Amino acid sequence: MRPNLVRLIGFAVLAALAGCASSPPRLGEAALAAAKSPRTWVPLAGAAILSVGDLDESVSDWAADERPLFGGSAAAVSDDLRNAAVAGFFVTALATPTARERRRRIGWGVTALYAQGGVVEGLKDVVGRQRPNGSGDRSFPSGHAGVASAAATLGQSNLRALDIAPGWRRSASIGFEALAVGTAWARMEAEKHHAVDVLAGYAIGHFITAFVAEAFIEPGLPAAELSFQGFGNGGALRLTVPLSPSR
Repeated sequence: MRPNLVRLIGFAVLAALAGCASSPPRLGEAALAAAKSPRTWVPLAGAAILSVGDLDESVSDWAADERPLFGGSAAAVSDDLRNAAVAGFFVTALATPTARERRRRIGWGVTALYAQGGVVEGLKDVVGRQRPNGSGDRSFPSGHAGVASAAATLGQSNLRALDIAPGWRRSASIGFEALAVGTAWARMEAEKHHAVDVLAGYAIGHFITAFVAEAFIEPGLPAAELSFQGFGNGGALRLTVPLSPSR
């Protein structure tokens, strides 16, 4: 992802969320639902608790020293798990029934992934927290955890659109969650992030993609449309959101 484009899209989504109070009701409801999701507020609450005293450092140091799950390959495993979550999002999107549905889920999903990346990159610039291994000052929040959480949320949304047995859907959903959590933990074992960093990244990734899924992707909701219109040497993106539900 090109950093400037990632930041631009992320800040645009933040501006849209800030204006939800005066936007169509669906957007405000989607933002509230995303904020109320346990996968948003529980990790944020955990990050707040760990910020007290030396808890964050203690948990992070233990994970890096003991490496109980991934050992010396934790950094490579974090890449693999994150990539698997993203691949799972695309696979489940391509498995949806119609070409229009596939385009809509992939288009909005990629937009959501870029948006969370923009927010994460912007926060890294502002906070400038040192990584546990001293390799740089871009520790907070975790980009890997954000991407994996976002992709898992999108994949779980796609699963709800597939005509599969509930047991298979539940198992696949748990698999997505395992990829996201595993990615976050592997970043700690690899000494790339503190515990607070991965919790914040996870929450950001879930919140933004849950908002996008609820507002623009989930079946039965108003069909938002994103289109591009070219003119002269440039063009413009047009977002159309119906003012009333289509149910």
